[in-house]
Amino acid sequence: MLERFWHGFLKQPYKLHKRIDEGQGVPVVLLHGIGRSGAVWSALRQLLVMDYRVIAFDLLGFGDSPKPELMYNIDDHAKPVIAAIKKLHQPVVLVGHSMGALVALRVARLRPDLVRHVVLYEMPLYEGLPDKRIYKTRLAAYFNFYKWVTRQDFGFEEAAQTFYEKIALKVVGSDLSAETWQPFVRSLQNTIMDQTAPEDLAALDVPADVIFGSRDMLVFKGQVKERIDTTLVGPIETHVVKAPHRITPGAAEFIAQRIHAACG
Repeated sequence: MLERFWHGFLKQPYKLHKRIDEGQGVPVVLLHGIGRSGAVWSALRQLLVMDYRVIAFDLLGFGDSPKPELMYNIDDHAKPVIAAIKKLHQPVVLVGHSMGALVALRVARLRPDLVRHVVLYEMPLYEGLPDKRIYKTRLAAYFNFYKWVTRQDFGFEEAAQTFYEKIALKVVGSDLSAETWQPFVRSLQNTIMDQTAPEDLAALDVPADVIFGSRDMLVFKGQVKERIDTTLVGPIETHVVKAPHRITPGAAEFIAQRIHAACG
């Protein structure tokens, strides 16, 4: 009852679980992808901890963070991140992977005073693609897959056989459990599918690096990179690295390089 009053009526943000908080210096805040936790950042943490304060949160609904009954849209995810960053009392370098990149972008757009630089790795940006059959076909396949997941009536135990074991682990990895299944499905629908990324990018007033992996199965690369390069006028640099939809050691090294460049 008290929680409903505090978060519902008073609109107070939920407190995110801090998975990593090590080092000193400029704070670098790390946001993981859908269905994961802050633990995915271990490789990047090792590269940064000697020079920065490295902080990784579990996003709302995942890991050890609260899992309230919400729609899990982009602002449901962004608000507790903003609240957590405000407590650091200085602008941060904000790094997001996959859905975490969508959240990081939203935070940077809403509160540019809190973010000195944003790094977006494997951001699932699907709008604004060229009107070509190959892109329409791939996009339709992606969204049919997403819609299949979000329309299922079964719980986690049944979903595990069809999605978790057969698809998620092979494509992006997963830390899904019975308690994170609903946040996963709702985040998929209301943050990834119904995304605000195109308008957030267009309105971004914070220096940014947008990084795509050349072996990523879930994110469009070349044409999206071209669109960002040619249509957006903000301080945004785009890059392509040889990596799948995971934070590989090579991807971690490249992200670390961009952070060093931003703070140098």
